[in-house]
Amino acid sequence: MGTMLIVTSYKYNASSRYLKIFYNNGSGELYHPVPQFIYNNLLRCNDKTAFVHKYLEYDVQFTRISIQ
Repeated sequence: MGTMLIVTSYKYNASSRYLKIFYNNGSGELYHPVPQFIYNNLLRCNDKTAFVHKYLEYDVQFTRISIQ
């Protein structure tokens, strides 16, 4: 059984629209282009990990790059 990933931190750059998400296992992901309103929704969300899974991983508009 794998360990559950939990968002530990995130950083957003409004001018470049890059969103960096870091997880409890030391890995991370970079999403681009993420509009400001989606980042604002992330800030209001209680479960950041569920938000990333639902709105970022399955939205084909975002380019996702893994950070190891």
